Amino acid sequence: MSACCPRCQRPLEAAQVDMIHVQLCQSCRGMLLAHPDLIQILETSWRAVSEKQAEEIPFCAPEGWKEELVLRCPDCHHAMDKYGYMGLVAILIDRCDRCILVWLDTDELQNMVLALARTNYRTQRALRDGSRNELDFAFAAMPGLAMGTRPRNWLFSNNVPEGTAVAASLLRLFMR
Repeated sequence: MSACCPRCQRPLEAAQVDMIHVQLCQSCRGMLLAHPDLIQILETSWRAVSEKQAEEIPFCAPEGWKEELVLRCPDCHHAMDKYGYMGLVAILIDRCDRCILVWLDTDELQNMVLALARTNYRTQRALRDGSRNELDFAFAAMPGLAMGTRPRNWLFSNNVPEGTAVAASLLRLFMR
């Protein structure tokens, strides 16, 4: 006997997303899959979203998501736990820890891919901008250094010009 949809109780049908086997509900368009498979889908799918799309496309939160009922696992019939994907309560995921299964309602996979892409692009941008500006920031905090008015070895001496001790300490760390 095949598993039934935890939402509308209709039989789930076997399908494939990329090379991963999932079970779909043709009625409500939900999806049941193993949690490790979900992680694999997300890790390979977020790159298909451009940085511009990640910032501009809004999440599709379903109506009544705040009053969502507790769903039962299609395999073991125990109550599934709910958690907000990446801490976002608008993307509530139903998970059965006993069976290591996840139920995704329609649009939740799309929202998850979008959230992951948005986070990853922002992280990449921050790392690029941060590494570019780290030394600029440190040198800007030390007036006169860029103009060559400090002694050549002042950074490594104990005689650090007033107001530059923190910046000098940071530079020592970066230069190790």
